[in-house]
Amino acid sequence: MSKTTSLSITLLGLLALSLFAAPLAMAQQSSVALANTRADLIKVSIDSEPPPMPLSPKAIIAAFLKSEGATREALNQHTFKRDVVLQTIGANGQVNGEYIRNSQFLFDDRGNRIERVLYHPASTIREMRITKEDIQDLAGAQLLGVDIAETGKYRLNYLGTELLDSRTTFVIDVAPTTTPDAQNMKERFFVGRVWIDADTFRVIKVKGVVEPHGKQRFPMFETSRSLIADALVFPNLTTADETLRFPDRDVHYRINVKYYDYKRFASKVIITEMDVPAAE
Repeated sequence: MSKTTSLSITLLGLLALSLFAAPLAMAQQSSVALANTRADLIKVSIDSEPPPMPLSPKAIIAAFLKSEGATREALNQHTFKRDVVLQTIGANGQVNGEYIRNSQFLFDDRGNRIERVLYHPASTIREMRITKEDIQDLAGAQLLGVDIAETGKYRLNYLGTELLDSRTTFVIDVAPTTTPDAQNMKERFFVGRVWIDADTFRVIKVKGVVEPHGKQRFPMFETSRSLIADALVFPNLTTADETLRFPDRDVHYRINVKYYDYKRFASKVIITEMDVPAAE
C-alpha cells in the first residue's frame, strides 16, 4: 500500500470520526443545558413562595377579633387623657351651649375603666340634657366601638375592601343580634362599621351610633385611631356633627373628643367607680 493511499484512508477515518463525534457532543451539550434548565426550574420552585391566597370573610373577622383583643389588653396597661367638648349650635351657626369634661383614665386589673375628672366647669347647654348614657357612651362605644368581650351580642359581617388614607382596609358591619331594649338604657350597643388595616388587622376607624335611644337621641359618631409609641394603635379622636330630632324640637349637636398622653402603667389598681349622676 502506498503512502498516498494510507494518508487518504487516515483522513477519511478522521473525517468520519469527526462527523460521528459532532452530534454526540451536541447531544451532550443539550443534555447539560437541559439539566441546567431543570436545575434552575427546581431551584425556582423551591426558593419562590406561592402567591398569597385571598382570606375568607370568616378568617378576616377572626384575625380582627384577635388583633383587637391584643389592642385592648395593651390599652389596659396604659393611662391616657381625654378632653371632651360637647356643643349645641344655634341657627346662626354659633355655639350656644357647651359641656366640657377633661379627664385622666386608667384601667384596673379586671379591665374596669377608671376616670379621674381634671376639669369640668358647669354646663351651659340648655336645649338638651347631658345624661348618664351620654357619659357612658363617651367611655364605651365611642371610645372603642364594638365590645369584643361580648361578641355574642353582635353579628359581624364582612363587606369588602375600601381604600382609606391610601391604605387598603377590610370593612366589617356590626349589628346587635337582638333589638336593643329601650326600657334598658344601661345596656348599650354599638351599631355601625369598623375599618381594619388589611396588613395588620388593627382597627383604624370606627363609625356608628349607640343604641337604644328611648326618649333620648344620640348622634352618628366617628372615632379614628393612630400609631403611638411601641407600635400601638390607640384612639386619638372622636367627632360627631348632627341634628338630633326630638319630638318637640331639633338640636344641632356637636362632639369633639381628643385622646392623648398615653403612658404605660405598670401597677395593678383596684378602684370602685362611683355612679355618675342621672343628668348633669
